[in-house]
Amino acid sequence: MNHRPSKVREREGYYSRLDFGRIESWFKDSARRAKMPIFQLDPGNESGYFRRKYADKAGVLLFFTAGTSEELKEMVLEFLPEDLYYDRNLYRDQDRCAECDERGEGCIGCEELVGQELMFDVDPENIDCPNCGSLEDRVKGHSTFKFCYICFNKAIDETVRLHGELLERGFNNLSVVFSGRGFHIYVLDEAGRSMDFQERKRLAESLVEKGFPIDQWVTDGEARLARVPFSLNGLVSRVCTPIRIEDIRKNNYWKERPFVPDFLL
Repeated sequence: MNHRPSKVREREGYYSRLDFGRIESWFKDSARRAKMPIFQLDPGNESGYFRRKYADKAGVLLFFTAGTSEELKEMVLEFLPEDLYYDRNLYRDQDRCAECDERGEGCIGCEELVGQELMFDVDPENIDCPNCGSLEDRVKGHSTFKFCYICFNKAIDETVRLHGELLERGFNNLSVVFSGRGFHIYVLDEAGRSMDFQERKRLAESLVEKGFPIDQWVTDGEARLARVPFSLNGLVSRVCTPIRIEDIRKNNYWKERPFVPDFLL
């Protein structure tokens, strides 16, 4: 598969041409949230490609807020991040919570936390593969992000299966996003956003018991960050893109737009 880390100059080219208004519109969808979230960026920790002026930031995730798409664009073009994430937590006073030193684990039980977007993450590295092995094999071989067409296509099958399972469980408003490696399913129903952490944990455990290859800590709320749609997944040089579940098997994620950036076409 023709995926590889993107270099700083390639990220600059991608983000210079990106319409950041698409990101703002995605977040301000009435079914999602009323304003832009708290963002976090990775300068280049995994690939080792980062702007020299920010070498002292290597190894950390930097958080920031942006009220408009222009503010977001300014920050992204300054750092040219390997990855751009956002905080799925829903806060009563987001600006105040952004400055809280205990944001993260300290959010659990805090009256300022009013919910969290319920999300499911299906990645090919969580799937046993005759070529790539199990996740344990990949960790031992220091190739956690290794995947091939076999396990990627299996991830597609599992995403479709999970989508159907969620509909059967009564969730009706579902959104699917190609993450660059695998797939995210968001539950936009109010019932999903208002679930407490114990309910999320029980849901995640029940799905794992049924064989769904999800990142459990994402669903149970322990890992609250998600990749920003339309941003560049810098580890594989693919565009994180919202898709229709009906098209998930039709899309060519490795050779065509909108999933492949211009510098690889």
